[in-house]
Amino acid sequence: MTQDRIEQHLDDEHGHPVALSDLAGPTTTLDSVRRLRALVAGIPGAVVVERVIPAPLALVWDRISDLERSVPESEWHVRSLRIIQANGDRLEADVHGIGGTRDRFSIVLRPGWCWMQGRLLYAGMAAVAAPEGTRVAWAAGLRFPGSAALRPVLRRSLDRSLRRLDRRLQAPS
Repeated sequence: MTQDRIEQHLDDEHGHPVALSDLAGPTTTLDSVRRLRALVAGIPGAVVVERVIPAPLALVWDRISDLERSVPESEWHVRSLRIIQANGDRLEADVHGIGGTRDRFSIVLRPGWCWMQGRLLYAGMAAVAAPEGTRVAWAAGLRFPGSAALRPVLRRSLDRSLRRLDRRLQAPS
């Protein structure tokens, strides 16, 4: 049934026709950090950690979006990340972790937004300008049953990652 046919059959309580567009609720636009929080809320066992870094958004995002450098620097369990394919904002990367683990990640990388999905885990990063600098959010979730029990470990790991990023950005060049 087309939208026109559906609208012909929708009436308000007084029998007057109602357009579907009139039935929509309020809309809002989420910044990238809020969007990351909303996305992660739907993933069992995933966590988000935020930190305000006293540096401009452009500087912070330039560092974060250099995934081949920033991920191994910030994530203790990642030895290397290598981009093997790029098509606009869609990337594929090979990730080598500690203990010889390997995974291939599908990545969406846009200004202020990064979402990565591998066989073993999800990870996300988002950043927005804040009065004190840049509000950065890091997210992660493991892709196996029972991983919710590891939320405290993930939260501590993400917090350490954001502290490392902050220290590197504050260090003299």
